[in-house]
Amino acid sequence: MSRLDTKALSTEIRSSKAQRARQMSLDESLTAGAKLYAEQRQLTRSLVSGLHPNWTYAKVDGEMFRREDLIRQRNTKKFYRPVISMDDQPVKSS
Repeated sequence: MSRLDTKALSTEIRSSKAQRARQMSLDESLTAGAKLYAEQRQLTRSLVSGLHPNWTYAKVDGEMFRREDLIRQRNTKKFYRPVISMDDQPVKSS
């Protein structure tokens, strides 16, 4: 299979997946989202456990929390900024 054929096949697969997603009802989308999230967590947990076989379950949980927190910070950074600091003082605008 040539590079052009591979690219065309890849584009077709993405297109068909997008089409199926557009045809989903809201209930199906929400269910699929929760399912994908659970699968992603399970895969990430397996990855972390595989990279650190000597870690306890609690330590793997801590790493999972740390990674989720980093993602949450990255995703909300562009939408939210602090207005009041921890000591109830206004934060200077940048």
